[in-house]
Amino acid sequence: MSIILSTVATLGVAGGAAMYANKLLRANDGGEFEQDWLADELDFDHLLEDRSTVVMKDGTLFRVFRLRGMSYDTMNFTELSSLANQRTNILHQIGATGSAFRFVAVKRLKDISFDADWPSPALREIGNAEKELYKRAYSMHWFVVVEAKTYETLSKNSKTLLSGFEKYQIEPLEAAANLTDHCELTAFLTYLVCGEMPSNITRVSRSINANLPVCDLIINKDGTVLTQSPLKHIHKTIGVHEYPDSVSGMMISKILALPAELEVTQICLPLNTEKTIIEYTRKKAEQLNSFLTSASMVAELNEATEALTNNSNAMFQTQLQFTVRARSEEELNEVLDQISAILNTRRVKHSVETAPAANSWFNRMPGRDKLVRKLRLMDYNIAALWPFQYSPEGMYSSPFGDRPLRLFKTPSGQNYAFQFHIADKPQAAGHYLIFAPTGTGKSTLIMHLLGGIAKFAGVRNYVFDSLEGARFMTEVMGGKYQSFDQLSLNPLDGDLADKATRQRAATMIRIMLGEQYAQEMDDQINDVLDFASVLDRGERTFDNIYKTAFPPDTDIKRAFSRWVHDERQGEGAYSHIFNAPHDSIRSFLETSHLVGIDMTEPLKDPLLGPALVTHVSSAIYEAAKVNQSGFSIFVDEAANLLRNKGFRDLVGQMFMEYRKLGGVVGLAFQNPEALVEYEGSAKIINNAPNLLFMAGCGGSESALEPFNLSDDQIAFIRGETELQGGRQVLLVRRDLATGYNESTIIDVDLSGLGDALRFYRSGTGPMAELQKIQEVWGEQWLSHV
Repeated sequence: MSIILSTVATLGVAGGAAMYANKLLRANDGGEFEQDWLADELDFDHLLEDRSTVVMKDGTLFRVFRLRGMSYDTMNFTELSSLANQRTNILHQIGATGSAFRFVAVKRLKDISFDADWPSPALREIGNAEKELYKRAYSMHWFVVVEAKTYETLSKNSKTLLSGFEKYQIEPLEAAANLTDHCELTAFLTYLVCGEMPSNITRVSRSINANLPVCDLIINKDGTVLTQSPLKHIHKTIGVHEYPDSVSGMMISKILALPAELEVTQICLPLNTEKTIIEYTRKKAEQLNSFLTSASMVAELNEATEALTNNSNAMFQTQLQFTVRARSEEELNEVLDQISAILNTRRVKHSVETAPAANSWFNRMPGRDKLVRKLRLMDYNIAALWPFQYSPEGMYSSPFGDRPLRLFKTPSGQNYAFQFHIADKPQAAGHYLIFAPTGTGKSTLIMHLLGGIAKFAGVRNYVFDSLEGARFMTEVMGGKYQSFDQLSLNPLDGDLADKATRQRAATMIRIMLGEQYAQEMDDQINDVLDFASVLDRGERTFDNIYKTAFPPDTDIKRAFSRWVHDERQGEGAYSHIFNAPHDSIRSFLETSHLVGIDMTEPLKDPLLGPALVTHVSSAIYEAAKVNQSGFSIFVDEAANLLRNKGFRDLVGQMFMEYRKLGGVVGLAFQNPEALVEYEGSAKIINNAPNLLFMAGCGGSESALEPFNLSDDQIAFIRGETELQGGRQVLLVRRDLATGYNESTIIDVDLSGLGDALRFYRSGTGPMAELQKIQEVWGEQWLSHV
């Protein structure tokens, strides 16, 4: 047999060595033998004192191991191949001891919904829709069951698995130390009997056979298995009985991604190497002496015989099956059809089991060797089929509170609990960068996330918006929205005798000077602030001090003329922005849990935009010192702002310092080039633990290089990955200090929210409708959107 390394490993799909199995190497189907399944009760006998070894009635020993799995999204092809080879080596070692093993994947419904208090009717309706959606979420469990005839062999195989599968986060299932505690091992044994893995089952005593909980079990002639424990479920099994020339782990991953309760089981019994070599030598001779000799069959037999003779690989008799569990026949048949379609696409011959259904059901239990649909596979074939793909689950709590910020699905069918913070500990970083072209749903995603923050009392959200993309959503979520030119702003309206306040005012003046600022102006800036400090607050404006405080015929005075009304030069372009008698930004920011500011024009202006964002962000920072519940700042279309060096320095400071007050800062860009073209962008990237890339946002090699992404991630970003349904985002989370690196694709399609989707709109049409509702219902309008 030849090793063909798969190149189909893309985001969400683990690949490895492809498998090649000729008809010559396949045995005949089984399953027609008679068996009285429960006449002699179960095959389990007792549990040893180590609390992990189960003894069967015939003396066979086995242990169960659980694997968390491996996320492949950040891996390149070389790493994928290396992992496949490592899995092959582990299976070869187990096969060499004459031990059988079973790979089991179990996907079951799991309610991960949660209750929360929401500050507005719209957010409450969205929250309830999300709650209903994730009552039917799914959990994934991977298991390895390894058998042996002696305790020494079992211990050797256990060490091999624990060391070889360490990267998959493997751990042995042990019986609970106390009989009253939940027992993971008992739960798995219960699953083998009745298909149910209880989450609150206590440990059985030493005698397993007499004490293991069972269920009503009916196996019909049509292959339907009925269980009641206590809920009624219907099961059917699809058995594989012929492979094409090449199959990879994508097959199992695709099936497990279906929204259904499923299980995949492969029983692997090692074949006697000497007998197999003799058998293949005889078959080779028959071929050579045949009138119609098949050169390909001879070559394959040669390769298999050589691999077995050299002990470089092991061969197994296997049975692969997919079992569906449902509450109704309609649901059951729908999922069976979906699995069949996936297998047909990959030219895998299969059938829904009827007569062999009982064999298939009970063959999941260790010690049974009368296989159904027997297929001979090499160790590397099995290793390729089972990459144990794992999608990160996210975090269910953060410094904001003990709930997920939002819940999403992943392409693997698992769930992701989204948080901005990289860890659930004080001062954990949570900043983010999002890259999304126009029209990809960026505003909807951001507002969905920020709306999720609203469940945490006291945490405030601030949005620097562009083109009023967030106005409708901000207002219906109970927030306040206002244009920048309607704000009363004055950076000098503070206690300039205070060192920190004075420093903020100096920073503002530098940013207002833009590219005209030079370091030698610092003394002049200090003189300006000294002059301003002697004026009463209310009189302390740039208009009032410009003529006297700024030295005549200087670069600083000429540069600053844009911000004032001057008798000689008239009104400056920005004279209406920062000349209010008093600064009201602090009081405006405290009007709601969600505050949006329309910054359409400023965000295009590398001078006005940075000055506005700097002033408002400074006010937010000062408020956070008092609030201490955390806050979030989002800046849309940030590229132009970074043209201002003073603002670039401020962003670096924000990313370093704001986390200390529980702050999260997010910047949005059309594409990666819009960020990396600026000096100092590496500092921003390295201090943003969250990177969100909308599919197809693009990026040249030089633009993507600072992000240290894998080939599969780059393919996704450039729109070169085949996506199936939904609106998908690549989420990369990493912490340079700890080496933490996690990546997954989340499906941000919100259509599952049903009618609550009406709150996620933007544009003049929805705003016109909203204004009519506000006119008709007055103060009660929020309840009538």
